Amino acid sequence: MSTSEQSAVRLVDAGDLGASQVAVVEETPHGALAVGISAGKPFAVSNRCRHLFASLGKGHVTDDGCLQCPWHASLYDVETGKMVRGPQGAFKPLAGAVKATAGACKLKTYPVELRDGAIWLLG
Repeated sequence: MSTSEQSAVRLVDAGDLGASQVAVVEETPHGALAVGISAGKPFAVSNRCRHLFASLGKGHVTDDGCLQCPWHASLYDVETGKMVRGPQGAFKPLAGAVKATAGACKLKTYPVELRDGAIWLLG
């Protein structure tokens, strides 16, 4: 068994993600994470939206591979953690400002891999 396999933590079965392709995993060494699959690749990011701190693990992965906030539809690139679209709806006039300031506070990303049908946190 390699060192990375010894320190890996099993997060969630890929089959348990459902149609949203993301879930909240509460108990990790980094606290709650939004864990899922985007464009066939696993990801793990901090769980709180930079806008009003909604649980991103309760959102969904869009057709273009972004993680969408369940409250105001902000979009995040799961590889970089960067907000690529600010909040929508009543917040749409402020979306640019939120996106600009949220860019300084990207989601934290964590190294993961898909192994044996599950997503594993590495390191």
